[in-house]
Amino acid sequence: MTGGIMNEMTGMRILVVGGSSGIGLESGLQAARAGANVAFAARRTELLDEAVAECGESTIALQCDVRDPQHCSDAVEKAAKHFGGLDVILYSAGTSPLKRMGDATRDVWAEVLETNVIGAALVARAALPHLQASNGRLILLGSSSVGRPYPGLVPYTTSKAALHELARGLRGEFPWLRLTTFIVGPTMTGFANSWDPELFGELHARWSVEGYAAGAALTVEEMSAQVIRVMNSGARIDEITVMPDELPPS
Repeated sequence: MTGGIMNEMTGMRILVVGGSSGIGLESGLQAARAGANVAFAARRTELLDEAVAECGESTIALQCDVRDPQHCSDAVEKAAKHFGGLDVILYSAGTSPLKRMGDATRDVWAEVLETNVIGAALVARAALPHLQASNGRLILLGSSSVGRPYPGLVPYTTSKAALHELARGLRGEFPWLRLTTFIVGPTMTGFANSWDPELFGELHARWSVEGYAAGAALTVEEMSAQVIRVMNSGARIDEITVMPDELPPS
């Protein structure tokens, strides 16, 4: 990171919900290395402890299952109390099961919507007074798949479409709120680690043939660096889309 970003992040108070892996974890780590105070919140506390051990006393770990309303409000309140307020909340908690629609049960839908949408709404509700006090920013991680759901990822994309609308609704009700929908393009996260390899192979071949973005992808580090840029921006950014450059170098 540049010295400018280092200076801008010193003392910044950040809560990362979904901070145990992927873009959430990496964004929190990059922010902490740049001098920010970071609260990592997630279900898997053993992974949070690793992040805190790496970053030192400017960071804390908070157990938070976003499917539990009390956990959502507690994470916000504990982080705000520990740091004396909050400047940025990044909601990166998410789940992305690979399921054909014929195999997507009610439980699959419930878990996806509770994690990707309802948890975000509950965290946002708890965050409002703290972000108003600091003129802070709420960042919700959306998806570039909205508008053209990938076969096999319909529940995930549906939840992200709802998240995008949630963001628009919050900005409408609270015009002062600096809320950024950060639309994530193809990124090499750990989502695919839990997918059935055979089903993934079948669907990936179809994605490629039918023109879905299934080739170039950014690394988690690259995507998280763009999240950091949004955290540091003094501008009001309602939506931003970050995609890999699929053009070959000239």
